Amino acid sequence: MKMRRGSLVQAVAVLLFVVFPINAQEVPTPQEVDQENGLVRLFMDCQGGGCWDSDFFRTEIQFVNWVRDRRDADLHLLITSQPTGAGGRSYDLFFIGQERFDSMSDTLAYISGYDATSDEVRNGLAGIIKIGLMRFVGLTSVAKDISIGMGRAGGPGQRGGPRPGPGEGGMATPDDDPWNFWVFRTSASGHGMGESTFGSLGLSGSFSASRTTEDWKASFRIRTSYNENSFEYSVGDEEITSLTVRRTHSFTGLLVKSLTDHWSAGLRSGVSSSTFTNHNLAVDVAPVLEYNIFPYAESTRRSLTLQYALEGNYFDYVEETVYFQESEFLVGHSVAASLDFNQPWGSANIHASAGHFLKDIDLHNLGIGGSINVRLARGFSVNVGGSVSRIQDRINVALDPASVEDVLLQRKQLQTNYSYFTHVGLNYTFGSIFNNVVNPRIGGSSGGGMIIIG
Repeated sequence: MKMRRGSLVQAVAVLLFVVFPINAQEVPTPQEVDQENGLVRLFMDCQGGGCWDSDFFRTEIQFVNWVRDRRDADLHLLITSQPTGAGGRSYDLFFIGQERFDSMSDTLAYISGYDATSDEVRNGLAGIIKIGLMRFVGLTSVAKDISIGMGRAGGPGQRGGPRPGPGEGGMATPDDDPWNFWVFRTSASGHGMGESTFGSLGLSGSFSASRTTEDWKASFRIRTSYNENSFEYSVGDEEITSLTVRRTHSFTGLLVKSLTDHWSAGLRSGVSSSTFTNHNLAVDVAPVLEYNIFPYAESTRRSLTLQYALEGNYFDYVEETVYFQESEFLVGHSVAASLDFNQPWGSANIHASAGHFLKDIDLHNLGIGGSINVRLARGFSVNVGGSVSRIQDRINVALDPASVEDVLLQRKQLQTNYSYFTHVGLNYTFGSIFNNVVNPRIGGSSGGGMIIIG
């Protein structure tokens, strides 16, 4: 139902006054932004899971012109996210004005539940995006065709938006939750495959629990796995069979206390057993102190953390090691730094770490790595990343040399001085700047085909 222009302007004004605080930004007049039939040119930049289905958003939000390059947009929507303690995800939506909206920007948030399906998440995000767009659309001639309604929060008529917590829609507290903010997860999986000369069997299971509040974060996980690979092959008249078995069991735990907006203290621990790494038992406990140059509240867009850990380690080995040890207790320490950015121009991460055992500084490790994704020009972007490590503290390698089968079948971890990983990618798109039309027919986003020859 269409609204008369006068009443619509009043309704939009009330909505904007409630949703967006008045600030010192200079807001352009409708006459200044009313061009190209008033349609906002929107570029959505998704840096988090849940907003990957671009076809859905373009179908649901048809009162804007979707463009596929930030340089063609007058409104850049940057979406970042991070997991919540309850197993859901917290999304920050940054509306960054460009061109005719250059003096305008806003931020909204959406939180999905731990049990939310992908459809519920995308509907929730779409609802918040529509609310955020109203401030910009309200300044164009399209505003006269927009109908604004209101339904009961969380009711059947509301397809998306943030969920109010218990207690009159405010922030939930442990008293509101019979589980006291604890979230539990369990999983089990198995696989089997084979050919006439090869067979593989794998089983795994895990159980985890976590609890996150503003002041405390606690989590632990138990995992076990069994993998078996068998081979049969012939060398001349000789029939050779081989069986490789890997067993891994592990426990990891983390307890973190929020000290200030920039400081955190924690305790991490781990217990594991692995035939591959030559450990009957490996135990480590490490107090950790971390400082974030930026407030933790800004971590979805930027963070620069510095971390120090003092580690106590006990090892009981399956076989005697190259250092002639069957078991030992060692103390070590480590430092780490990490820089993360999510910005309109792209995203970047740089991290570095160093550590050594206190008894011998020669038993050390150093590592540095990072990745960057940058839009260099219209339709052209590049992503580059990699890491390299110097490894001088692999004290768990067995003394007896590995056989050819051990090496080829990766039965045992081997000694090394370094490891590295690199990747590079280029993307270039050209043609029409608009990205409005959705056509899911043969070969669309939900379908595909494969031809196999041979």
